[in-house]
Amino acid sequence: MANEAKPHCTCMNCRVRGMMGPLILIAVGALFLLGEFTHYGFRDLWPVLLIVAGVVLLTQSLASRAGHTGS
Repeated sequence: MANEAKPHCTCMNCRVRGMMGPLILIAVGALFLLGEFTHYGFRDLWPVLLIVAGVVLLTQSLASRAGHTGS
């Protein structure tokens, strides 16, 4: 109930931060799928997860906080 009183933040920073989980899941799925169709396996391609996380964190740090609600 307390969550209903708190407005949902729609600033770009919070939107980008909310994309971290879905993008990591998509990357993991893509890596396993790529492992099925190429001779590269997850063991060879796991650094891509670090790159995806780094790109999201970099984008988040560069995103505007204009209109941010919350602490």
